[in-house]
Amino acid sequence: MGQAARYYIWRKSAGPGWLLRNEARLTAATAGSFAIIERPGRKRIGVEATCGNVAGAKRLVQILGGKSEQLPRDWLAYFAKRNASAPLRVGSRLIITESARVLTRPTLIIPAGVAFGTGEHATTAMTLRLLERATRGLVPGWRMLDAGTGSGILALAAARFGAGEVMGIDHDPLAIATAKRNARANGIRVVNFAVADVEHRVAGKFEVITANLYSELLAKVLPRFQRALVGDGTLLLCGVLRSQERGLLRALRSSEFRVEETRRRGKWVALRAIARA
Repeated sequence: MGQAARYYIWRKSAGPGWLLRNEARLTAATAGSFAIIERPGRKRIGVEATCGNVAGAKRLVQILGGKSEQLPRDWLAYFAKRNASAPLRVGSRLIITESARVLTRPTLIIPAGVAFGTGEHATTAMTLRLLERATRGLVPGWRMLDAGTGSGILALAAARFGAGEVMGIDHDPLAIATAKRNARANGIRVVNFAVADVEHRVAGKFEVITANLYSELLAKVLPRFQRALVGDGTLLLCGVLRSQERGLLRALRSSEFRVEETRRRGKWVALRAIARA
């Protein structure tokens, strides 16, 4: 039997201005696959990215500073214990928790993972609530594309909200492995997770598209999203910094989207837009 793959994590603690000054370098070095960790009451942020080998981790340290370490083989259990938090309530239809427990409404179990999203981060929580509101009136069986799926939390929430088919894509194999594990843990079979490039893997029609992509890539693929949505379909954007909001609004208008709702928390923005027929 072959040995299980080993992964590495790169981390950096930074002040509020570091991300604004270094976003382009960070995006290029990690191919857009990084996470921002904020803690209530703390001004400094944490930046994390996973690597499939030690050379990649060392390269990030050389380019961006910080430090790297090898993840333990039981890294999911390790981070679940380290990052345990209270359940997240999403409207009246869903509770997201990190461990199995008896609850009074539909539940998703998403263990605290590495750089992929458990719902605790402000931008993920905002988007989950936008998704819950946007899908209330849809007839069960609707389709969704989740671009930059990470842990799969939005794709799996869509299944709980009545989606009949969800495609979750990410270019990071570790993210997709995590998302598939989360789907199995929740007994969800209507979501298809795949390692894919969003610029080349948008096929079919969807009632809803969610996207957690860095701003340059997002602006590039907006016309593709517009064509993939059914008439008046919904686009939900997360992971947007306030400093990027104005430029993103211009890109949305030029791609025939109408912004219906904007949520802000701290430096983060989440948007709900409608594809114009």
